[in-house]
Amino acid sequence: MNRLDRILAGLLWLLGVALVAVVVHLIAVFTLPKRLGNDPVSRLSALAKPGEMSLLPLARPGAEWAPFSDPAMAQGACLYDLTRGPVRVSGEIDADRMLTLSFRTPSGENFYSMTDRAAQHGRIDVLLLTSEQLEALEADSDDDDEPAQELRLIAPTIKGFVLVNALAAFPSETAEARQRVAAMTCAPEAPPD
Repeated sequence: MNRLDRILAGLLWLLGVALVAVVVHLIAVFTLPKRLGNDPVSRLSALAKPGEMSLLPLARPGAEWAPFSDPAMAQGACLYDLTRGPVRVSGEIDADRMLTLSFRTPSGENFYSMTDRAAQHGRIDVLLLTSEQLEALEADSDDDDEPAQELRLIAPTIKGFVLVNALAAFPSETAEARQRVAAMTCAPEAPPD
């Protein structure tokens, strides 16, 4: 075996080791947060009560509940579980103040977002449900002459969370922004009589 063959064999071996290291690193990066319980629902379950809107602590340097939290945002979260029925997210909206809602899976993936601009007559009203619950609701109560006034949103997972953000443009507006978040309700829908 000549010198060139040994160099090429050594480079091929190094390339193989580097490829294995990259694969192991990627697997570790994507699976460790789930194994360590550091997913969004695990973090939120320590801060929010299931089935109700809970104000989250203000973002402070080194004390954020999530990475890249914006200190100008007042935030609230609602953990939902659709096994017992639909969940209604609603509230009165001030058209001059920014408010956003994002509906997320347990892993934090956003499946629907809306802003205060989606409000009808100054109110946001979203009914979060499974496709089976939607079919049952439409079969039981919908009248073709009177369409539903709420947005009916099918969740891709049974459990997840809703994140509500209100902008506080100035530090003096933080208390008011937190009140706007707290005014949103998130509760299981009462079954029809």
